[in-house]
Amino acid sequence: MSENNMNRIALIFVINSEIGAVGKQVLKDVLKTGTYSKVVTVGRRPVELDENIPQDKLVQKIVDFENLEAHRDDFKNVKQIDQTYVLNSAKLIQEENKAPNSELAPVHFLYCSSLGANKNSMFLYTKTKGQTEEKLAETGFEKVSIFRPGALEVVEPRTRPRLMEPLLVTLYKPISNLFGLKQVNSVDTVGKAMHKVAEDSSIKPINADNVKKSVIGSLVSLYLNTDVETIVNPN
Repeated sequence: MSENNMNRIALIFVINSEIGAVGKQVLKDVLKTGTYSKVVTVGRRPVELDENIPQDKLVQKIVDFENLEAHRDDFKNVKQIDQTYVLNSAKLIQEENKAPNSELAPVHFLYCSSLGANKNSMFLYTKTKGQTEEKLAETGFEKVSIFRPGALEVVEPRTRPRLMEPLLVTLYKPISNLFGLKQVNSVDTVGKAMHKVAEDSSIKPINADNVKKSVIGSLVSLYLNTDVETIVNPN
């Protein structure tokens, strides 16, 4: 996901991936608020939305992620779940929107990662997420915001169910809430948090150490599960 207001033109909101649980909630929240003049989704299939969701500003780009070069024009003037698709898309966005006198594209790129993401993890899923985070920080955007939500509580059934997810949420959520750990986040909350961060540059992670400059100068902010809840429900 990325947002842009270059040349004072209306903001373009891109949600890139297979439009998973979090991505769909971000899309719905953005369309409902109507703060963008154009909302673009880039994915392998159209997103199905209820009729009560405003869709007059929505443009859906269906692309072959194995042949992204053929869709290069779709990424022009746009600053924007598999690692390869994310990084290839990010690379095209950066290249098409690079500022004349800077190596950094004036783009705020937002990425929903995972709890426990670590490039050195022994588990493939969290290792891949950690590697993706690191590479996005060095892709060449002015700002990169990375979100590591807790266990996800889905609002709508996934197209590809994750067998352990409902069990984990059911067993762990009461314990997490009891001790104020906030380690279970609803996808609706994560989507709203990402949207708020995209619109409001004053929102920062609770821990100041989670805001850093990358090697190439990108401002990288890491939002954890507690940040996600606090952004949406500050009280």
